[in-house]
This record gives sequence, C-alpha cells and structure tokens, in this order.
Amino acid sequence: MKIDTANEPSPSRFSNFIVYVDESGDHGMAPLDQSYPVFVLAFCVFDKHHYAEIVAPAVEKFKFRHFGHSSVVLHETDIRKEKGCFSFFHNREHKERFIAELTEIIDASKFTLIACVVD
Repeated sequence: MKIDTANEPSPSRFSNFIVYVDESGDHGMAPLDQSYPVFVLAFCVFDKHHYAEIVAPAVEKFKFRHFGHSSVVLHETDIRKEKGCFSFFHNREHKERFIAELTEIIDASKFTLIACVVD
C-alpha cells in the first residue's frame, strides 16, 4: 500500500518529539499523606520517528500477545496489584514473562526521562 504524502505538513511545522506526562502522589499536599509524602511529575520524551517506527509497534504487538487487543492501558498500579485485565498474573509464570517482555521493550526504547519530585 502506498501512502500519499503530497499533502503532509512541512516537517518544520511540528515538533520532532512526542511527550508523555504522568504524575504520582497528591498535588494538594494538604493534608500530607505520611505514607507517600511526595508529588512526582515525570515526562517521557521520544523522537517521533523512533516512537512511530519502533516503540508503538512493539507495544501494540505486546498487547495483542497478552490481551488479544491493543486498547488496554498499561497502568503500573493495576499491573502491580493484579487488578482488572492484569488478574491473569495469578499465574506466576505468565506474570514473569509479561514483566520480562515489557522490560525488553522499555530497554530497547530510546527516550529521555525528565522528573521533578516535590518533597
């Protein structure tokens, strides 16, 4: 399949990067949760080409392999607590394989991680 690129915007018109942002902790900080007394803001910055050609296809294949579809959100809390669609982790071998494959994808991905922690 040939994709028509004649009407694509000029590359200089858009950034070369895609940024994902996430937070952890309580941004209000009052009253302070003594068991988790920090607020963290983290940014993952990817080169768009690397993300589109390497990262996104690898994550999509990973999701198809483990869930049969790609709409699942890989949320750390749900994975760690084995909630929702991650309840299949009651099979330790599957959980270990899942974590190992996800770690391989992260290791192979080129990105810049920027984090800010408010103590």
